[in-house]
Amino acid sequence: MATVGVKGIRMAIIDPTTGLVIAGEKGLTENGIFDARGKVAKGVTQANITGLAPAVAKIWGNDILQDQSIGKAQPSVAANFNDLPHDILEKALGHESDGKGGYLDNSNGVLPHLAMDIITSDLAGNDIHYAFYDGNLTAGDKTIGTSNENETRDTDNLTYNPVAGLNGHVYKTFYAAEEGFTDDALVKEFFPTSAATTSAPKSE
Repeated sequence: MATVGVKGIRMAIIDPTTGLVIAGEKGLTENGIFDARGKVAKGVTQANITGLAPAVAKIWGNDILQDQSIGKAQPSVAANFNDLPHDILEKALGHESDGKGGYLDNSNGVLPHLAMDIITSDLAGNDIHYAFYDGNLTAGDKTIGTSNENETRDTDNLTYNPVAGLNGHVYKTFYAAEEGFTDDALVKEFFPTSAATTSAPKSE
Protein backbone atom coordinates (compact mmCIF):
# COMPACT_ATOMS: atom_id res chain seq x y z
CA MET A 1 0.00 0.00 0.00
CA ALA A 2 1.06 3.59 -0.51
CA THR A 3 2.46 5.68 2.32
CA VAL A 4 2.53 9.46 2.56
CA GLY A 5 5.29 11.44 4.25
CA VAL A 6 6.97 10.82 7.57
CA LYS A 7 5.30 11.93 10.80
CA GLY A 8 8.24 11.19 13.04
CA ILE A 9 10.24 8.61 14.93
CA ARG A 10 10.04 7.34 18.49
CA MET A 11 12.97 5.55 20.07
CA ALA A 12 14.24 4.42 23.45
CA ILE A 13 17.30 2.72 24.89
CA ILE A 14 16.37 -0.72 26.15
CA ASP A 15 17.98 -3.39 28.27
CA PRO A 16 18.78 -6.14 25.72
CA THR A 17 18.31 -8.86 28.33
CA THR A 18 14.88 -7.81 29.61
CA GLY A 19 13.64 -5.68 26.71
CA LEU A 20 12.63 -2.98 29.18
CA VAL A 21 13.04 0.74 28.48
CA ILE A 22 15.84 2.47 30.37
CA ALA A 23 14.54 5.78 31.71
CA GLY A 24 16.01 8.74 33.58
CA GLU A 25 19.67 9.70 33.49
CA LYS A 26 20.80 6.61 31.56
CA GLY A 27 17.85 6.76 29.18
CA LEU A 28 17.01 9.21 26.42
CA THR A 29 14.38 11.07 28.47
CA GLU A 30 12.78 11.03 31.91
CA ASN A 31 10.32 8.31 30.81
CA GLY A 32 12.88 6.81 28.41
CA ILE A 33 11.07 7.50 25.12
CA PHE A 34 12.30 10.20 22.75
CA ASP A 35 9.34 11.22 20.59
CA ALA A 36 10.43 13.14 17.48
CA ARG A 37 7.04 14.16 16.14
CA GLY A 38 5.72 17.65 15.52
CA LYS A 39 8.48 20.24 15.88
CA VAL A 40 10.78 18.06 17.99
CA ALA A 41 14.34 17.89 16.56
CA LYS A 42 13.06 20.23 13.83
CA GLY A 43 11.54 17.16 12.24
CA VAL A 44 12.58 13.99 10.45
CA THR A 45 13.22 14.32 6.71
CA GLN A 46 13.38 10.63 5.86
CA ALA A 47 13.40 7.11 7.25
CA ASN A 48 14.49 4.91 4.36
CA ILE A 49 13.75 1.29 5.30
CA THR A 50 15.56 -1.32 3.23
CA GLY A 51 15.92 -5.10 3.51
CA LEU A 52 12.32 -5.85 4.51
CA ALA A 53 12.16 -8.73 2.03
CA PRO A 54 14.00 -11.97 2.84
CA ALA A 55 16.99 -13.00 0.76
CA VAL A 56 16.26 -15.68 -1.83
CA ALA A 57 19.02 -18.07 -2.93
CA LYS A 58 18.34 -20.11 -6.06
CA ILE A 59 19.27 -23.76 -5.97
CA TRP A 60 20.24 -25.38 -9.25
CA GLY A 61 20.67 -29.00 -10.18
CA ASN A 62 20.79 -30.97 -13.41
CA ASP A 63 21.07 -27.66 -15.27
CA ILE A 64 17.64 -26.44 -14.09
CA LEU A 65 16.34 -24.38 -11.21
CA GLN A 66 15.19 -26.96 -8.65
CA ASP A 67 14.40 -25.00 -5.51
CA GLN A 68 14.78 -21.75 -3.63
CA SER A 69 16.22 -21.19 -0.17
CA ILE A 70 14.40 -18.42 1.66
CA GLY A 71 16.46 -16.54 4.20
CA LYS A 72 15.41 -13.98 6.77
CA ALA A 73 14.79 -10.27 6.29
CA GLN A 74 17.66 -8.01 7.29
CA PRO A 75 16.14 -4.53 7.58
CA SER A 76 18.13 -1.34 7.89
CA VAL A 77 16.90 2.22 8.39
CA ALA A 78 18.62 5.33 7.06
CA ALA A 79 17.12 8.18 9.09
CA ASN A 80 17.72 11.90 8.92
CA PHE A 81 16.87 14.41 11.63
CA ASN A 82 17.12 18.13 10.92
CA ASP A 83 18.46 18.90 14.39
CA LEU A 84 18.60 16.03 16.88
CA PRO A 85 19.39 17.30 20.41
CA HIS A 86 23.05 16.57 21.07
CA ASP A 87 22.48 14.78 24.39
CA ILE A 88 19.96 12.41 22.76
CA LEU A 89 22.36 11.74 19.89
CA GLU A 90 25.36 11.07 22.14
CA LYS A 91 23.42 8.71 24.43
CA ALA A 92 21.95 6.80 21.48
CA LEU A 93 25.46 6.32 20.06
CA GLY A 94 26.87 5.18 23.40
CA HIS A 95 29.26 8.10 23.83
CA GLU A 96 30.35 8.85 27.39
CA SER A 97 29.85 12.29 28.93
CA ASP A 98 32.77 13.76 30.87
CA GLY A 99 30.37 15.99 32.83
CA LYS A 100 31.97 19.11 31.36
CA GLY A 101 30.28 19.28 27.98
CA GLY A 102 32.49 16.69 26.31
CA TYR A 103 31.60 13.21 25.07
CA LEU A 104 34.17 10.46 24.59
CA ASP A 105 33.82 8.37 21.47
CA ASN A 106 32.55 4.82 21.85
CA SER A 107 35.91 3.06 21.96
CA ASN A 108 34.72 -0.35 23.18
CA GLY A 109 32.42 -0.93 20.23
CA VAL A 110 29.47 -1.90 22.46
CA LEU A 111 26.49 0.06 21.19
CA PRO A 112 23.32 0.78 23.16
CA HIS A 113 20.25 -1.23 22.19
CA LEU A 114 17.32 0.84 20.97
CA ALA A 115 13.71 0.13 20.07
CA MET A 116 12.36 2.31 17.26
CA ASP A 117 8.95 3.25 15.87
CA ILE A 118 8.78 4.97 12.48
CA ILE A 119 5.46 6.70 11.79
CA THR A 120 4.03 7.48 8.36
CA SER A 121 0.44 7.51 7.09
CA ASP A 122 -1.79 6.02 4.42
CA LEU A 123 -3.54 8.02 1.70
CA ALA A 124 -6.42 8.76 4.08
CA GLY A 125 -4.11 10.17 6.75
CA ASN A 126 -4.27 7.18 9.11
CA ASP A 127 -1.02 6.38 10.91
CA ILE A 128 1.11 3.44 9.83
CA HIS A 129 3.86 2.31 12.19
CA TYR A 130 7.00 0.32 11.37
CA ALA A 131 8.11 -0.74 14.83
CA PHE A 132 11.40 -2.47 15.60
CA TYR A 133 12.02 -4.34 18.84
CA ASP A 134 15.78 -3.89 19.14
CA GLY A 135 18.76 -2.57 17.21
CA ASN A 136 21.80 -0.31 17.18
CA LEU A 137 22.25 3.22 15.91
CA THR A 138 25.37 4.49 14.16
CA ALA A 139 26.26 7.97 12.92
CA GLY A 140 27.01 9.00 9.38
CA ASP A 141 29.86 11.21 8.24
CA LYS A 142 29.89 14.95 9.00
CA THR A 143 30.52 17.39 6.18
CA ILE A 144 31.26 20.79 7.68
CA GLY A 145 31.32 23.55 5.09
CA THR A 146 31.41 27.31 4.91
CA SER A 147 28.28 29.41 4.90
CA ASN A 148 27.98 32.24 2.40
CA GLU A 149 24.84 34.22 1.60
CA ASN A 150 23.11 30.98 2.56
CA GLU A 151 23.63 28.72 5.56
CA THR A 152 25.45 25.47 5.00
CA ARG A 153 23.83 22.92 7.28
CA ASP A 154 24.89 19.35 7.92
CA THR A 155 21.99 17.42 9.40
CA ASP A 156 21.98 14.22 11.45
CA ASN A 157 22.30 11.20 9.15
CA LEU A 158 21.95 8.00 11.16
CA THR A 159 21.70 4.31 10.38
CA TYR A 160 19.61 1.95 12.49
CA ASN A 161 20.37 -1.78 12.18
CA PRO A 162 17.65 -3.90 13.81
CA VAL A 163 18.10 -7.29 15.48
CA ALA A 164 15.50 -9.76 16.68
CA GLY A 165 13.52 -9.01 19.82
CA LEU A 166 12.84 -11.40 22.67
CA ASN A 167 10.06 -13.05 20.62
CA GLY A 168 12.42 -13.83 17.74
CA HIS A 169 10.85 -11.26 15.39
CA VAL A 170 12.57 -8.14 14.10
CA TYR A 171 9.66 -5.81 13.40
CA LYS A 172 5.91 -5.41 13.25
CA THR A 173 3.75 -3.18 11.06
CA PHE A 174 0.75 -1.47 12.66
CA TYR A 175 -2.21 0.11 10.84
CA ALA A 176 -4.10 2.62 12.97
CA ALA A 177 -7.19 2.29 10.74
CA GLU A 178 -7.63 -1.37 11.70
CA GLU A 179 -10.14 -2.21 14.40
CA GLY A 180 -8.47 -2.98 17.71
CA PHE A 181 -5.41 -0.81 17.18
CA THR A 182 -4.38 1.38 20.10
CA ASP A 183 -1.19 3.36 20.47
CA ASP A 184 -1.04 2.33 24.13
CA ALA A 185 -0.77 -1.33 23.10
CA LEU A 186 2.03 -0.49 20.65
CA VAL A 187 3.95 1.41 23.33
CA LYS A 188 3.51 -1.42 25.85
CA GLU A 189 4.89 -3.93 23.37
CA PHE A 190 7.81 -1.98 21.94
CA PHE A 191 8.63 0.39 24.79
CA PRO A 192 7.74 -1.69 27.87
CA THR A 193 8.51 -0.41 31.35
CA SER A 194 7.63 -3.60 33.24
CA ALA A 195 8.17 -7.30 32.64
CA ALA A 196 4.42 -7.84 32.32
CA THR A 197 4.37 -5.91 29.03
CA THR A 198 7.39 -7.38 27.29
CA SER A 199 7.05 -9.78 24.37
CA ALA A 200 7.75 -13.19 25.83
CA PRO A 201 9.89 -15.53 23.70
CA LYS A 202 7.52 -17.30 21.34
CA SER A 203 7.06 -18.17 17.71
CA GLU A 204 4.03 -16.97 15.80
